[in-house]
Amino acid sequence: MDDISQKTLIAMQDVLEKLLSGKQCGVMEVHTSIPELQALVTKMNQLIQNLNEINHLATDLSQGKLDTPVPPRHNYMASPLKQLHSQLSILTWSLRQLRSGYVVSKFENTGELFDACNELVDQVAVFSTQEADSITPSMSISFNSWRYHQILQTLNLLHVSVLEVDGNGRVIYANLSAKEMFGDIKYISEQTKSNVIKFIATNIIIDKENNIFPIHQEIYEESSSTWYQITSDRFLLPNGQVCVFNVIDNISKWKFNECKLKMSAAIDEMTGAYNRKSGLEELENIMTRADSSKTHCIAFIDIDGLKPINDNYGHSEGDYAIKTIANVLLSSVRDSDVVCRYGGDEFMIIFKNSEEDAAEKIITRMCDKLKELGNKTPKPYTMSFSYGIKAFSNCTDSAYNITDLLKEADQKMYQYKTKKRRCKEGIPASVNRQQHS
Repeated sequence: MDDISQKTLIAMQDVLEKLLSGKQCGVMEVHTSIPELQALVTKMNQLIQNLNEINHLATDLSQGKLDTPVPPRHNYMASPLKQLHSQLSILTWSLRQLRSGYVVSKFENTGELFDACNELVDQVAVFSTQEADSITPSMSISFNSWRYHQILQTLNLLHVSVLEVDGNGRVIYANLSAKEMFGDIKYISEQTKSNVIKFIATNIIIDKENNIFPIHQEIYEESSSTWYQITSDRFLLPNGQVCVFNVIDNISKWKFNECKLKMSAAIDEMTGAYNRKSGLEELENIMTRADSSKTHCIAFIDIDGLKPINDNYGHSEGDYAIKTIANVLLSSVRDSDVVCRYGGDEFMIIFKNSEEDAAEKIITRMCDKLKELGNKTPKPYTMSFSYGIKAFSNCTDSAYNITDLLKEADQKMYQYKTKKRRCKEGIPASVNRQQHS
């Protein structure tokens, strides 16, 4: 055997002794012309690197360090070591979650370490469903804790807040969303400083014998302009304790869309005024609920000469006249008044808490605005309207109903329109109207 081969075998023997004694060692810096011996050196260096990586990870794990690199995939122990590191990391995370009061899933792996952790998860499940002072070490778990934790994990994924409370208002369970909303709340009360949380807490159902479950509530919190839906149901825990399950959902967006849909159904698309159905409903509400000591007015309005405008200048000009007059009506009334498009060229205005002379002044301003618009943007036709005003109060002590009220306002409007036409034609205004059909 030549000197190089002998030195190579001695170096290998020295490396093996270090490895077997648990010592770290560097790679062999040996080169030989014998291919078989050089291949053996290469394999030996690969084994040294693998064992060094394994020893480094094992040392860190033995000291409780998880923030350490795992062996790369070329290491023959890479797969089981990565799995061990991953499971220990999950175990650490789960323990921290349990310590913080969160619910975690049980481990599917078997073995003493995982079994012990699963037993701890079971005990947390017992604490979360039974009175703490009634638990004994020998107590048997009378429910499927595995399935229970799957359900609780699912509840943590919901965007709604879930609160379980007992008859004294003590919080037994809160999902992740509820903890983000309420914080570490122990009892449902007004102890919190947040007005929003206090408002929600006062509306959460605590078990009462006279409650008929399930209970559905929609509540509005004014300071935050937020709508909440609270659904409460009563159920029995495995230990016989009666609790109430409250689901709290922020439905502000849904309410906004609902309001938007109602408004679109109530508004005339062309003019932006209320449509006929909504206007009549508003009039009926006012007539039935109004204080008999207060006076209201209804004005019936008819656009003058809309048919000649359509015939002579086209329907686009007719639509322009309708929209222009509607804008004048809407921009001239008070916030409390209601403008509705009653028909094609007819409008109805409800002047709430208004005497007839006050309503008359507002309509006069409307006519003046139309004249100003006609001067600024001249058209080959004149935009104007005729109107009739009728005052009314609570109809419960009156012979008037909506039909009678509209009929009288319409008659006054027609009398006014006839008077304007006769004046324009030079006919004396003393001739009375025969009938409007």
